[in-house]
Amino acid sequence: MTNIRTLLISLCILLTAGCASVPTDPAAAAVYHESNDPWESFNRKIFAFNMAADEYALRPVVNGYRAVTTVGFRSKVRTFLNNLKTPLTIVNDVLQLNFKNAGTDLSRFIINSTLGFFGIYDIAGKMGLPSNSQDFGTTMAVWNVPSGPYLVLPFLGPSSVRDASGLVGDVFLDPVFYAGRGSDNQDVKRGFWVIDGVNVLTSYESVVDLLDEGKKNSLDFYAFMRSMYQQHRKKTVDRAKGIGDSGKQQNDYDFSLDDEEEE
Repeated sequence: MTNIRTLLISLCILLTAGCASVPTDPAAAAVYHESNDPWESFNRKIFAFNMAADEYALRPVVNGYRAVTTVGFRSKVRTFLNNLKTPLTIVNDVLQLNFKNAGTDLSRFIINSTLGFFGIYDIAGKMGLPSNSQDFGTTMAVWNVPSGPYLVLPFLGPSSVRDASGLVGDVFLDPVFYAGRGSDNQDVKRGFWVIDGVNVLTSYESVVDLLDEGKKNSLDFYAFMRSMYQQHRKKTVDRAKGIGDSGKQQNDYDFSLDDEEEE
């Protein structure tokens, strides 16, 4: 799966390089630069492919997953999977020289992996340790690596040249990769491939309602998705650089293991 992802990213970058020119009309040129999407024609083709994959492959799986699970169960699965991503976040915290966040995230991982029953419950969050998620694309942005043009990846969706490269970096920086997928034990390897698949499913399921709302209310769903992604990434990078809202949460030591009401 990792090799396929890397191959798709490389193909996209190679196929899209140098396939658009800047409009000569000043107004059109301003829009062109603001959207940072010189490869729009190609990106829209990949976007259409992704929409077809959503309709005929991904959506039926998501609907089936929702049909056999409760809201509370899905929440705990996401919490468990997010905990597994914490070691990668810690590595990126260190690369960003943000040792305070690294300490907080290490504490979160230890607390949730023990008191939280392997991360099923976010005990650390209830103790006033806010969740944090970092990736190598954000780390490169903190070190002022330009984002490069907007890019739509097959199956993976909105990205940029920098963030697509960051996906490859995340594979090699993730301690869980070496502990699980790099193991000589085939059962352990298979277990982590299953976790990868469930992670993709739960990540998509968590945003599918937002996507449907955007599709229903936007005149151009492609442009809507591009704008949403770029805004999200800007906020993520600004947060990592300490710009604007720090995202601090109030401490709350009164907590229950069952925060969400199950259906």
